[in-house]
Amino acid sequence: MLSNANRPIKPMSIKEISRSAKIDSLQAIRGFAATGVMLAHGSSMLDERLGYLFLNNLSMVGASGVDVFFVLSGFIILYTSSSGQTTFGNFLKRRFIRIYPIYWIVTAMLIIQYQLAPTLAQAHKGELPVVLGSITLFPQPKYVVGVAWTLTYEVLFYLVFALTYFKSPRLFAYAAGIWAVLILLVYGLDLKIGIYALDALSNPIILEFLFGCILAYVFKRFPDFRHSRWFFWSGLMLLLLMWGLYYQNKTSIGDAFFDEMARVYYFGIPAACLIFGALYLSGAVPRVLVFLGDASYSLYLIHGTILSLLLKLVFKFNLQDSFAGFAGALALFAGTLLISGLFYRLLEKRLLGRLNRLFVTNRAPKPVIETG
Repeated sequence: MLSNANRPIKPMSIKEISRSAKIDSLQAIRGFAATGVMLAHGSSMLDERLGYLFLNNLSMVGASGVDVFFVLSGFIILYTSSSGQTTFGNFLKRRFIRIYPIYWIVTAMLIIQYQLAPTLAQAHKGELPVVLGSITLFPQPKYVVGVAWTLTYEVLFYLVFALTYFKSPRLFAYAAGIWAVLILLVYGLDLKIGIYALDALSNPIILEFLFGCILAYVFKRFPDFRHSRWFFWSGLMLLLLMWGLYYQNKTSIGDAFFDEMARVYYFGIPAACLIFGALYLSGAVPRVLVFLGDASYSLYLIHGTILSLLLKLVFKFNLQDSFAGFAGALALFAGTLLISGLFYRLLEKRLLGRLNRLFVTNRAPKPVIETG
């Protein structure tokens, strides 16, 4: 459901926001985040297959889109559940419908693609344990869909939230605090046990969901915050600074994330500041950015597949020289955005609507903004 882009986004009270279809500024940020991930992955694919490094690989900083998604998820999940009208059952149903059905479709497409044209580099897509782990989003090193590792952390957070918050919000607050302390202890004392699924529970990236929860709590307490612009612009400037450091380290030493906590302060903290400030922004958000946010999950899931197929067409028609440049790269990225938008409009949106009507009761209001 699209918001009216011509409607100004004024600082709103909690009641006003609960009636709103979505916070357009956050949708725009989601759209930019998904596009950033596409550019980061796409630039790597162009370099590998066409020998062209888009914008000298500056787009690698688009990897921070993942961290933006995690902070947004923490904010939205707590905020939309705090009305008291969302039930435990409806919450789990909505989260399941939001994450799994369209993801399963993409997973099935990639498995079929691999079976039709198997390659050694994609051999894991034919391994039963990997396929089963991918279907369930069980924590594991490899997935059929490359970006699915992030969905695993989404599901972990949803489960912990559901099992605690709907018993008591205070219980969730205690659980979140204990979880954060354990993560810091495991990191600080290097207590990893070497079992991937268990170590995932203490990955510092989970702190980014908790950042989002803190934002939701503060926003609920202070719906009118006069210094919000300072948070937005400081968050944006801090994110630009961290992008620069990330790019410098990545190009000079090859790995900017020298440990698991690095991602949190490189991208997670700046993203939290940016999102908090964006909650209070005034001004109209262009319709195209709102739509890009709506379609961000489809774009996130299928951008690699679309780019791969487009590149195969480039090679099939011997157009490598035409697309191994700035204009050609832009055309490929634009095509990926367009096809992802169609995928969302024709499949994801309709599927979500139908499944929600079939399985979710009408007691709880539709979330302000969808996550995933």
